[in-house]
Amino acid sequence: MEPNTLEKPSVTMLGLGAMGTALARAWLAAGHPLTVWNRTAARAAALAPEGARVASSAAQAVAASALVVVCLLDDSSVDQVLAGVDLVDRDLVNLTTSTPAQARARAAWARRRGARYLDGGIMAVPPMVGVPEAGYVFYSGSRTLFERHRETLGVPVGTTYVGEDAGFAALHDVALLSAMYGMFAGPRTPSP
Repeated sequence: MEPNTLEKPSVTMLGLGAMGTALARAWLAAGHPLTVWNRTAARAAALAPEGARVASSAAQAVAASALVVVCLLDDSSVDQVLAGVDLVDRDLVNLTTSTPAQARARAAWARRRGARYLDGGIMAVPPMVGVPEAGYVFYSGSRTLFERHRETLGVPVGTTYVGEDAGFAALHDVALLSAMYGMFAGPRTPSP
């Protein structure tokens, strides 16, 4: 039997809340080398028995892989976590919920720091992750970058590319969520 000479691309995952942990576990289960970091170190350490390499800092995690996926609380958290981190020649995929304006600003910020950028809007909940046909992520930004990582990004959930404008993923995300909330809330018939 010949050894597998085609190693799967490595991924760095920053942020291990419920969604980040679900994404990390999906990549680990699929055999992707994965480096993880979280401000609460115990969340990262919990993934070590599953094969994750635990970084001691965000900078160390970013240095480990060309593909860096960020799934943090908010846009301000992205600033805090990546302050001073060398992003040159990194492919930064931001799955942190943001507005279209924040996504466009983050794309410009990434370019100034030497990184390539994709923004994403997750249309799934953590239990759906690992079942690609159960949910998907809207991606916007560089089509070339999206195509380069499409297969890897499609491991946890399906992928839908929505355009070169980095703000389009956030726009689609908020539009669908608004429609969903409207459907769930629906018109209410007044009580007699």
